[in-house]
Amino acid sequence: MSHQRNSSTSFTERTQFLKIYDRKSGEERRLAYVKVSGTRSPGITYIPGFMGKKNVGKVAALHTFCVKHGFPYIRYDATGLGESEGPVKLEDARFYHWLQDAEEILFKLTEGPQLVIASSMGAWITLILAKKHPAKFSGLLLIAPSINFADRYTQMIRKHATTSLLEKLEKGESYEYQDAKRGPFPVSLAVFQEMIPYELSLEPGRFPVSCPVRIIHGTKDRYSPCETSLKLLAGLETTDVTIVYIKGADHCLCEPKYLEIIYDAVLKLTSVL
Repeated sequence: MSHQRNSSTSFTERTQFLKIYDRKSGEERRLAYVKVSGTRSPGITYIPGFMGKKNVGKVAALHTFCVKHGFPYIRYDATGLGESEGPVKLEDARFYHWLQDAEEILFKLTEGPQLVIASSMGAWITLILAKKHPAKFSGLLLIAPSINFADRYTQMIRKHATTSLLEKLEKGESYEYQDAKRGPFPVSLAVFQEMIPYELSLEPGRFPVSCPVRIIHGTKDRYSPCETSLKLLAGLETTDVTIVYIKGADHCLCEPKYLEIIYDAVLKLTSVL
């Protein structure tokens, strides 16, 4: 089997596969992942965002960074994406699949507490798991966190969809959304509606995360408003939280100057863990 590689990065590690069983259907699927060893602690795990893949952008750049600095690091393709395999196609993948993916990666492929780096929707997944398994998390680095967005996106779709498209969506069908950066991917009302039971309550000081948290967010993020991070700041139980706002930056934060900010946050955070 051939494995795709990021042409801009000289990775030598082979893609491996983690076999998991769907908690609802019992069906087997295989998550594609790349894992590197290192002598430094803690290990670093990357939880991807909506439609994120393991071989591109920040996640791939962090691979090179972790190899250079000696950190164990793991990155993966979530269900329906990249090289991951199984009966669940992308148009049928749901939040609960991606939540289980992250949990199984953390508990089956990593040793000890992890510094978890999470991008966009990955921050939502990570916060759910940090609440459920606090001992597994030594620290969190949340990049452009996007949480509780199901209703907002559902309303946006309903507002902008044509009458005929909306009729299809209300029947549970999907359509191919053309994204300028990610390319085309299927979108349905169901994928957002099924996120609602997982929404987080962020009453001030009531969300039980006790590990150090660092947040990086661009002020021109059109996918996740930067005010989201202020809500997290207020909601998290821990007082060890720092937000870095990057003026004019978008959601991706993949430019070299933004990556340097992310790298600096990792080095400073790991120095105190």
